[in-house]
Amino acid sequence: MGDAPERWHLVHDKHDHVVEIVQGRLVRQVSWTRDGVELASRKTTDETVVLKADGEEQAVRLKFGVLGPARRVTLHSSDTEAQTGLAGTDLEPEAGSRAAERAEWIGRHPHLHTARQTAIAAAGVGVPVLVVWLLTLVPWPDLDLPSIPLPDMPSIPWPDLPAIPWPDLPSIPWPDVDLPDLPGWVDTVRKFAIPILIAFFIARGEVKRRRRAEAERAAGKAGKVEKVEDET
Repeated sequence: MGDAPERWHLVHDKHDHVVEIVQGRLVRQVSWTRDGVELASRKTTDETVVLKADGEEQAVRLKFGVLGPARRVTLHSSDTEAQTGLAGTDLEPEAGSRAAERAEWIGRHPHLHTARQTAIAAAGVGVPVLVVWLLTLVPWPDLDLPSIPLPDMPSIPWPDLPAIPWPDLPSIPWPDVDLPDLPGWVDTVRKFAIPILIAFFIARGEVKRRRRAEAERAAGKAGKVEKVEDET
């Protein structure tokens, strides 16, 4: 038996949006419904998925990691916005699900989450380099492989095409600037630092989104309580 479906919810502009994820052995099935009516569905293995319904302006963007539940499910006002991943309103994972447990853990341990994601990125960059270096230390045998004679391929008689009389354009007198040569370690540091910094800022952004979602949820509950008190 497979895992139970993973569901994310959001009430936006008086409409109930639900995104359901069913993880199979090789692919996952994702579907988006609004007020109980399915708008879009697809099977995919991609880490970033955008669901867009015909005739609808809104779109849903899902972000997955290598393993585990979805990391983020966001409702966007347009397909263009969903493709870029900017703005939007995050859906909340169903209570008791693995996604909800992950979100709660991030809320309780924001600094640990950031450090762990950064360390994973550093390992992803450093481990392949270490493996390649170790392979260079192995005394591989020198194999004398036989050469395979390949047949001569006939030449293709291409026709002589007339030359295009391109106009002579004036050259731009660019200033001759001699930049100093950077030390060799700069390029190595750049290759290591960029993916690590990207992972750091993604993790920090996830923490900020969780805090904002919790603040909005708390404000919504407070507003409902005030409304009930006013009615009574």
